[in-house]
Amino acid sequence: MKKAFTLSELLIAMTVLGILLALMIPAIINTKPDERRMLTKKAYYVTEQVISSLINDPSLYPDNTMYCPTGSVTGETCTYGFDDDSQVTYNGETYSGNSKFPKLFAEQVNVIDTTESSSEYKIKTSDGMIFDFSTDAAGPYKSVWTKGAIPRNNTRNILIDVNGEEEPNCLETDSNCPNPDRFRIVVYSNGRMHIHEDDEKAVNYVMMDTKAH
Repeated sequence: MKKAFTLSELLIAMTVLGILLALMIPAIINTKPDERRMLTKKAYYVTEQVISSLINDPSLYPDNTMYCPTGSVTGETCTYGFDDDSQVTYNGETYSGNSKFPKLFAEQVNVIDTTESSSEYKIKTSDGMIFDFSTDAAGPYKSVWTKGAIPRNNTRNILIDVNGEEEPNCLETDSNCPNPDRFRIVVYSNGRMHIHEDDEKAVNYVMMDTKAH
């Protein structure tokens, strides 16, 4: 005949189970930031690949380096890299002006939805990310590149929401946003890019992966 568990043995087993659950719960809770880190890295590398593809395509952005001044020259203008908003045709569509860069960017990814007006341009990709080209570092819409002293240092920011409409829909710099799902990528005229310095968590997510290799 099998011996039944005593009450004390059951209490000990329940205590051990409680301890194991207490140890596992923090790990379960922390899976969300890990997912956020993965999505942030994916968004960064997708942007990096698209930027590289566009800036290195002379049919879209010809190299006009020789026409650009090397310093700040009052009254002198030139087009350099992504500053070139002249008309181009790509996949049967014609792009020019301020919408040239974001719409050519959209051509490189799988877009399932677009929000476009005179004041904004956003795309949603098949993996649920939203790329907003109508928001700069300060927040309000900027229809042109932010001009630097040297033309090739002109910048534009892309606001990325890694999980689309899902909450919390906030930046690290927003109040009450401990786990941001948005960050900004600063794009320069010459194709250089980096995560905005105020989005430190996104920087750390990407840098952790870089250091691991």
